[in-house]
Amino acid sequence: MQNTIIGERYMSTPTVQSIDRAFEILEALGNKPEGMLVKELSAQLGLNKSTVSRILATLAEHGYVEKNKNNYYRIGMRMVDLCSLYLNNLQLKTEALPFLEELRAQTGMIVHLGTMDEGEVVYLEKISSFSNIRMYSQIGKRAYMHATGLGKAMLSGLSEKEVESIVHRRGLPAITEKTCTGYSELLQDLYVTKQRGYSIDDEENEIGVRCVAAPIFDYRGNMIAAVSAAGFLDMFPKEKIEKIGECVKKCAKKISRSMGYR
Repeated sequence: MQNTIIGERYMSTPTVQSIDRAFEILEALGNKPEGMLVKELSAQLGLNKSTVSRILATLAEHGYVEKNKNNYYRIGMRMVDLCSLYLNNLQLKTEALPFLEELRAQTGMIVHLGTMDEGEVVYLEKISSFSNIRMYSQIGKRAYMHATGLGKAMLSGLSEKEVESIVHRRGLPAITEKTCTGYSELLQDLYVTKQRGYSIDDEENEIGVRCVAAPIFDYRGNMIAAVSAAGFLDMFPKEKIEKIGECVKKCAKKISRSMGYR
């Protein structure tokens, strides 16, 4: 529990000293783009050089700092990647929102925006006209890639090696009786998804719910997210899949263009 009173911060939760020191080192390096020596960090932070060296070695092992030939340490690419992911998600939500609203108005479906993190789907946005409808998805919630429309749409934008890595890490568990649990079957589904331009989740993640989704790309041509339209079977019969799929595909293309994709 934390209390903040006119700039004074009282924390009842104990912190981990080594992690505190690692953050102090990262913040110090963040203010010195040219890098710093161990002795400089030691003097600035009031820490033993051996402590600084051990923490730097751990951070370097994970790519959060880099050491050049002159023994200067600076912020590493892993930290840059994390910051870029955060900023991209902020920009993505801002750019996507008007197109998500447009898709909801066109289809009458529940519209989702999701991204991939550590081989899982993460829901970034959910837009619905129905406040009384309960669906598994919630902003911030995670789901399996192979069982969701968003996940399969994003998998279709990856290489087979990347897909294999995710499957090896996360597995292919049956979320419902209709979930695809075979690797060859999944690859075939992804091939069809890529050719068609959108994925189909037919009660694979939640019984009674159908969904179509399409991948979103950035200015580098990298898959960064997906957009979907979902509904219960009575509002989303099979006869509507193609029509709504095309709407979702067009929405994904508009968001991709707004993110610089050409």
